[in-house]
Amino acid sequence: MGSYASTPEEERALEAKLNRDDAISEMNKIQGFDVVIVCCTSGSQTGYWQQRLEESKGFIAPKTARVFAVEEDWADGGAGNGLGTLYAWQKAVKMDSSIEKDLKAGTISVGLYHTAGKGTRLAPMPGSECNNKPAVKLPAVIKTDKATFPLTILEAVIKQTGVYASSRKGRLSVFWGDQVFIPSVKAQYTPTHHADILARLGPMPDKEEYNSQGLFNYGLICVEKSGDAKQIEKVSYETAVGIGTFEKVGTSVGSFSVSHTLLGALMTEFKSELAAKKGKMDTDPHFWMPLTLDKKTYADFMLTKGEFDTKEASDTHYARIERIKAVCDGVEPKGRYFGSVDVGQDAYWWDYGQVAYYMENNLKLLKGSTSAEKDEANAMKAFLGLEKGDAKGPLKAANCVVSDCKVAQASTSSNSVLSSVYATSLEVQESILVNVTAANIKCKNCLLYNVADTKDIELGEGEILVGMTVDGKAFQMRSKFNVCGKKNWKKWTQSGTMSEADLKLVSGNPYTFEQIYKLNKKADVEKISEAVSKQFQSCKESVLKGAKL
Repeated sequence: MGSYASTPEEERALEAKLNRDDAISEMNKIQGFDVVIVCCTSGSQTGYWQQRLEESKGFIAPKTARVFAVEEDWADGGAGNGLGTLYAWQKAVKMDSSIEKDLKAGTISVGLYHTAGKGTRLAPMPGSECNNKPAVKLPAVIKTDKATFPLTILEAVIKQTGVYASSRKGRLSVFWGDQVFIPSVKAQYTPTHHADILARLGPMPDKEEYNSQGLFNYGLICVEKSGDAKQIEKVSYETAVGIGTFEKVGTSVGSFSVSHTLLGALMTEFKSELAAKKGKMDTDPHFWMPLTLDKKTYADFMLTKGEFDTKEASDTHYARIERIKAVCDGVEPKGRYFGSVDVGQDAYWWDYGQVAYYMENNLKLLKGSTSAEKDEANAMKAFLGLEKGDAKGPLKAANCVVSDCKVAQASTSSNSVLSSVYATSLEVQESILVNVTAANIKCKNCLLYNVADTKDIELGEGEILVGMTVDGKAFQMRSKFNVCGKKNWKKWTQSGTMSEADLKLVSGNPYTFEQIYKLNKKADVEKISEAVSKQFQSCKESVLKGAKL
């Protein structure tokens, strides 16, 4: 037999693929965190997520997982992800004090998920979920013993991040609720520091490569030969090498884990802020940078960024972190405060925080012109459970991914992603339809989301149609892919590539994105979800009436 010769690049690509495949296999076993904490922005959202995640146990989180949905009822402006993490943990412990004892004993792993944010760039979709941005649906479904329902972004994140649970007994892990990543290196590891952060690490580049990669635009994790890491924020090459001698550097993913010792020290040091529910601290500038940088360098950073008004204020905060370090010095791993966990430079990264990203990443399911595109499409299908199509009725689908779809009459679909779609007929091209029930649907290069209608729907190219139930009224919101939710948040503005016709289209909506957000702030998420479910069921019975499926 002859030998197969491969280049280093091919060997690296193969190893990355095998690691990603292994990671997805582990994720699909649902052997995730023993405790799941979801930090919500309103009381009604806590009820929604508590019920939802209890129902999906065994499919998203382990069957034995304990779930705690808590509200960040903080002062205006929010707590920031630093104090917000501590506050969410404090609330969960009040709900069940045994989780603190179990974490200290090292018998459980805890995953905490932040869900804050208005979702301006994802508008109008979060408005369709009562401002519950992580409840935005993906084109996949969860099939329990009792029901089939769409998979949400947060549920995908919980399932994906569970791959780190087995390595983190006795640690609190913190993640963001709008992005999924598939590591291209082994996910299992042994923690070596009181805090560690996920990053895409590579060799420390020279000045030319550092600048060509634009690393000065990012928050970076810089790793020394010892394995100790430093957090720095948007600095020049000269500043970076002046801080230390680094073997590896990479952009931060942001997600992190902390030991029980460090968590306890943080809780003690910031107990006054937690009691008053005042102040705002984020992990990067207020925890990790003072934990890893010397006092002068830290003060220079913070004063330049405007985080503190005076050097004295910076030094005072630095002293608080020094007290936290002193607590950690007495417990293994002594003197090792901050490290990094590599996710690999070839990790897949599926961000759903903007409409453009939502479309781009979900349409990756259809790609296949190169082996790399095929690998990613297959990986996404395996993770979302979309390897096999699930359609009933006379539907001719060409290069489509279809899940939980039913049509009553002859239908066609090409280059599209359809999930939880029920229609009399379809004529769909290059579009994404998620949770859509209507009569005859015709569209090209469109996004239809949460739409329930007994009438026909025909959209112009590039249109977005989203169903809403706001202030007791059901209606449909229209937009276009070139309408920026952030720029059009308060009022409709002809910006970017918007035409007069685009401006006229969005101006015909009954509310602006901001008005929907404000009306939704007092919404009862569970009550509205129940009403919407009944509306969809009624429409489904109408459009599929007489069909033998």
